[in-house]
Amino acid sequence: MKYFWSIVYNFLFLPLFWLAAKLFSLFNNKLKTGFKARKDLFKYLNTKILTLDPAKKNVMIHCASLGEFEQAKPIIDELDKTDKYNFIISFFSPSGFNHSKIDTPLRSKIIKTYLPYDSPPAVNKFIDVTNPAAVIFIKYDLWMNLLKELKSRGIFTMVVNSAYDIRRLKWKFPVSLSYKRSIYDYVDVIGVTDEEDKLHFRKLLRGKEREIEVFGDTKYERISKAKEVSSDKALINGEVLTDKNVFVVGSSWDKDDDVIFPVIDKISSNGLSEELSLVTILAPHEPTEDTLEQIEYDIHDKYPHIKSIRYSELNKYSGENLIIIDCIGILMGLYKYAHVAFVGGGYQTGMHNVLEPAGYGIPVMFGDEKLSEDAEHLIKNGGGIAVEDSKELFKSLVNLLRKKDYRFEIGKKSLSVFDSKNEASKKIAEIINNRI
Repeated sequence: MKYFWSIVYNFLFLPLFWLAAKLFSLFNNKLKTGFKARKDLFKYLNTKILTLDPAKKNVMIHCASLGEFEQAKPIIDELDKTDKYNFIISFFSPSGFNHSKIDTPLRSKIIKTYLPYDSPPAVNKFIDVTNPAAVIFIKYDLWMNLLKELKSRGIFTMVVNSAYDIRRLKWKFPVSLSYKRSIYDYVDVIGVTDEEDKLHFRKLLRGKEREIEVFGDTKYERISKAKEVSSDKALINGEVLTDKNVFVVGSSWDKDDDVIFPVIDKISSNGLSEELSLVTILAPHEPTEDTLEQIEYDIHDKYPHIKSIRYSELNKYSGENLIIIDCIGILMGLYKYAHVAFVGGGYQTGMHNVLEPAGYGIPVMFGDEKLSEDAEHLIKNGGGIAVEDSKELFKSLVNLLRKKDYRFEIGKKSLSVFDSKNEASKKIAEIINNRI
């Protein structure tokens, strides 16, 4: 089947993919930027490659875009400890290439590049110029001709943070599974996040002798580092939250607010107000002035027992029960104040990052319509709670705030999920150090 898929890939998929991308680039600046950058790619790369240390081996790490680059950073930091490698970071998307930054000092040399169009001539030239001793792919974005050529040259390859997502159609249909089976057969080591994914990949490869390792997930390590950085920063005056139960809502959309605000209003309108002493910190997904004004208007119009204040005006705080965050970049640090967290996106666009509050060992709540893989993992292990509507949220939140032991137990389970996947980069680096 590998020969069949190679023919289909090179004579059908690649031409159609290139043609469609070229047409859409007429209307899409991101695609246009990618084509323009690849036009002079090897001229750029030939110059950049000279800045690397010729006495060290080149390790290439491929990232589809910026999100995957963030997952690559712990691997880069861990491999850099050996001072044995140069790093070549390749991207498919302009957003990754243009906005990626290393935020820790490195001893090693590092360059970044676009991945060329996956034609055999371009791939051969790219490997000749970059001369990698190993190539690590972050999660996905696996290109057949690149993998095939790396395999034929005996260059070590690894895919990390691999997830077998049975919710998606491409992981269900026999045709797409046949193609994936051919792709993964070119990879030396498949690094998965847990034992369940390992079993799924074993079935996919039908017992072929392919190395599948459970590493965990490097994105957990990025959160751990960010948590350390934010731990010493005082974002809110301690007097504001003294003797209060704190409910932090992260990256909320309007549909999240429609579920959350009735609960805050109800808690604040009866005997529960004094019992629970609830303060809610709301961080909208997009804290633009229009969004903030709409939130404030809705509160004034519909929820008489909610009194709000903007974060930028906290010096005027006088007992308000809702603090609206009107800036960006501090949400991670706000979770450290929380007794319970709610992560937005579950009713509307798809779940935002549930790992950030989980890393603080608190119960994590979210909408039940568009669960992320991480949210499902939290639910499965007892650290996450999906709620359908305001009625369910009210019941769950009051229960968590009233029963401290129960809340701590859920929080411990949430943290255990986080900790169980938190040393992936060390395992990945150990294999690289032993194989090249």
